Parts: sequence; C-alpha cells; structure tokens
Amino acid sequence: MKKRRSQPKRQSSQKRKQNRFRLFVVLSIVNVLLLVLTVLLLPAALQKPTADGEDKPSALGIRSITVLGNTQYDNEAIIGVSGLKVGQSVFSVNKGQAAKRLKKEFVYVRDVDIDISFKREVTVSITEAEEMGAVYANGGWVVVDENGIGLQKIPIESERPLRRMYLKGAGTLTDEVGKQVLNERSLSIIAEICTAFELYKLGDVSEIDMTNLTDIRVNWKNQIDIALGNDSNLTYEIAVAATSIPKILARHGETATGLLNVSQYSDATVETPTIIFTPSSLLEQDAEEPADEPADDTPETNN
Repeated sequence: MKKRRSQPKRQSSQKRKQNRFRLFVVLSIVNVLLLVLTVLLLPAALQKPTADGEDKPSALGIRSITVLGNTQYDNEAIIGVSGLKVGQSVFSVNKGQAAKRLKKEFVYVRDVDIDISFKREVTVSITEAEEMGAVYANGGWVVVDENGIGLQKIPIESERPLRRMYLKGAGTLTDEVGKQVLNERSLSIIAEICTAFELYKLGDVSEIDMTNLTDIRVNWKNQIDIALGNDSNLTYEIAVAATSIPKILARHGETATGLLNVSQYSDATVETPTIIFTPSSLLEQDAEEPADEPADDTPETNN
C-alpha cells in the first residue's frame, strides 16, 4: 500500500497558526494605541465648565502664553482675540482658526505662527505689516503699507506726516483702515521708486511728490529734490541720480541742498539728455533771473 502524504496538511496547519499569531500581534498593537489615545484625550474630553462659565484646567492644559513680534497692540488683546487660554487642553488648540481671527481683527498683523512646546508653553509669533508712508485723504493722514493698504489714521499736526515718508499727491480710493487706499498707478510709481532707491543704496526717501504725474519729484534725505519727469523711466533716472549725488556733494559740500533734474531721461525724444543741479540759493532767486551757476559736470548718458 502507498503511504499517505501528510506534508501538505502540516504546512497548511502551520500557516494557519502563523496567521492567527500575526492577527493577535496586530490586535494587541491596536489595543495599546487605543489605550494611549484614551489616556491622552480623556482629560480634554472630561473638561467641563465651572459655575461661572470658565473651563476647569486640563491635566494637559496650556501652562503659559507668550506673544512675540507685536509692537502695535496690547499683548492681552492679542491673546484674547486668539481664543487661547491658560489651562485649555493643548489638543483643543486650532492654530489656523486662531491665526485667522488675529489677522481679521488686527490690520497690522500680516502673519501668525503658533508653537506649542513639550512643556505646554504656547508662543504666538506675530509678523507685522511694514509701514511704507502716509498719504493725505479726506482731511487726515492715512498710513499705508507696501501694498497700499490702510494701517491707521493719524491726526494732522504739520504740513507733512511726522517720521513717515510723505506720499504727496498720491491717488486714493478711500481713507478706510484695512482697505486699499492707494490707486494702482500711484502704488506702481511708489513701488518702483522705493525699489530703485534700495537697489542703488541711496538711503531714505523723505517725500515722493506725484501731484503732477509729468513732473514727479523725490526728496532725498530732506536735502536734495530729484526731478524725474513722468513715470516712464523711473528706475534708470534714479540710477543716474545715484551716480550724480556723490559728485554734487563733493563739489558743493556734504550739506548741499537744491534741485537735481534728471527728467530728460524720461523723454525718449531727447537724444542727449543732460543732468542739471541747481543749488537752493539760486532756486530762491527770481525764476526769471538767469542762473550764474553752471550745470554739474556729471557725465551725460544717452537714454
């Protein structure tokens, strides 16, 4: 008689045992994870308000809240609007919602980063909008950021806004804080001028005068007015001014004041544009009186 082959049955039995063991291991791991989650989340789930409506401190509650980068508002106001509270479970913190509330309520708040440490210490880091300058609108000064958004209104105390670049003659859409104050053309002119001044390391711009868009002027450090003409070639004109100013100061002194005219570089029909600097002493004379001071010997450059 032939012997029965029992080897396949043994292999099948071993596979079933292995599968049962693997299932046991997986279920054990799942049970452990569920136990861990229960331990962590149970304190927050059992947190109940007290008689006065306040939440009882959670076993895994926030220990402290610190605000960084805020210079415009009271830190307690920032914390209050964020909705974060000491004692609140760290698992109930919605960072996105807190940031959204802060940006909606406070116009200077441009970005918010909320960090929770292992010690349950919360840090709210604020990135503020940068002030670009101030424009006159509807009887008062409105401070705007680099996007032309209104940041705050300030009272008129002088002919120019104190400690801020004066955006004289800029076109406005409204004077409301939190909304677009500058019109598109004015914002474009200001942005190009400021970028060019930074590119050529000219330093501070005290005033940008756009009262006449065919005769745009920039005041450099409350010292020299730069006549740019229209807005067709602003960056190049400022580059020309950047090479001219050191020569003017060398010739007339570091404290020299006056008008630097590079406006011919905005006119494509002028084949050989010239650069003219007129000291303040001559500007104060009668406009009809011919100037005795010759133009600066700054090298002329074709447009």
